[in-house]
Order: sequence, then C-alpha cells, then structure tokens
Amino acid sequence: MSNRFEGSIEGYRDIELFTQSWRSSDNHKGTLIVTHGIAEHSDCYHDFAGFFNSKGWDVFAWDLRGHGRSEGQRGYIESFDYFEQDLRKVIEFVKTEKEGPYVLFGHSMGGLITAKNLIAYGAQGASAVVFSAPAFGVGVEVPFVKDFAAGLLANLTPRLTLSNEINFEDLHHNAKLHEEYKKDPLRHDRISPKLYVEMQQAFQQGIRFAKNIEIPALVQLAGQEKVVNNEATQVFYNSLGSKTKKLVSYTDSYHEIYVDLEKEQAQKDMMEFLQELGL
Repeated sequence: MSNRFEGSIEGYRDIELFTQSWRSSDNHKGTLIVTHGIAEHSDCYHDFAGFFNSKGWDVFAWDLRGHGRSEGQRGYIESFDYFEQDLRKVIEFVKTEKEGPYVLFGHSMGGLITAKNLIAYGAQGASAVVFSAPAFGVGVEVPFVKDFAAGLLANLTPRLTLSNEINFEDLHHNAKLHEEYKKDPLRHDRISPKLYVEMQQAFQQGIRFAKNIEIPALVQLAGQEKVVNNEATQVFYNSLGSKTKKLVSYTDSYHEIYVDLEKEQAQKDMMEFLQELGL
C-alpha cells in the first residue's frame, strides 16, 4: 500500500519547486530520491513508486525548475549548476523529514544533474546512486544549423526556445502512452540555446570528474537508445570512482527503461543491487 503526498520546497535563489512523495505503509527500508529528465515531470513516476513502495521503499520526487508544477520558464535555465543546487536543497529536506538510508535515482538529464550534484557536493549521506539512461551526450540528431546557432543565440537571445528534437516514439514502445504524453499539459518539448549550451558543458564536466563519485553506483542503459549517447555513458561508467559499481544494458528497451518492455527486469536489477549493499 502507498500513501501519496504533495508539497513544495524552496529551491536555489528562492524558486518554488513542486514535490511529491509516495510512502510505504510498512517495512520501511529507506527513501529513493527521484530526479526526472528533460521535458517530463514527477507525475511520470507513479508506477515506479508503486513498485518500490511494495518493497518497503518510500519515493520522493520533485519537478525540476522550468518543468511540471515548479516555477521557471519551460526549456530555459541561467546555469546548469542551478539544477544541482536545487537537488542539494531536495536532499537536505529529505534528510530532515525521513528516517533511514536514502538512495539517489536520476533518469536521463536527471542522471546528469545527479552526477553533477555528487561531484560538487559529495555523497551528502547517500548510500548509493542509480543512473537510468543518463545523459552524458546527445543521441538525437540535432540539425547542423540549430547546433551551430546555439552558441550564438545563447548570448543574444538566451530565452528563445525551440523544439528539443525528442520524439515520444523514441522513448518507449507503448503507443497508448505516446498519445497520453501528447495530451499531458505538464510536459513540454522546448529547449533554449542557453540550456543546450549549458548541457554540452555539463556532459564534459560529468565525465571528466566522474572519478570523484565514490558511492556505490548502478548504471542502466537502454539497448535501443535513440535519445542519449550510450558511448558517452560507457566512458562515464569507466571513469566512476565507485569501488562498487555495476552496468546493465536492456537489449530491447528504448530510453525510458522503467516504462518500456524490460521494466520488470530493470526493477529487479535495482532491487538486487540495493539488497547486495545491505539496504
């Protein structure tokens, strides 16, 4: 059984961040802190939360600034560092509100944010980290003109937003969900030149300083990835400073591993990883 709660916390520079949590009713083991990817939001993790609640784990998720029900312009950010500082605020809040160990979970751009947070601020008491199809490079084809212009526009018109070039059909095989995504008012398909350039820099920093991440880490890749660059993620994994780390690839899955064809295996692998750590 799960009990769901909504709330908000103050993020970096006084921005209001929407939060929600799903609490396990019994056999509490700890808390998973979920950081979602670009253009999605925390509501996308209801099913994820239901599974892990059934295993005794609370789930705490937040909407990135400029996403879902959090404040901020859609598809724009002044500095990518703001994301990782927001996550630090989230972690501090969870540590004061929840008992027991906590584990960080980051999907796609949320994985990049989580990595950058760990690099900047250390483990902050986290027992482990799970990266779901993390973004350390772009897998979608960005038109040359748009890619070239991004550097110029980031300074000239940083708040201008364009399509992020991500197709819902490349996220998973569930056609019904594709249609639901199109009607979801909390989703968006925008990205500004400023965010694009900031992400490119964050990709490099995440890989360069991965050696500074030392907590146990599970990295899960989509075998049929079309959104992020798996080769870059492999480099990140190889560079991780974690003494305990594991890499798993799901042959038939698209980008959203915990939604697609092999989600049950992904869930099982994550549970086994946590159990092996004694969590």
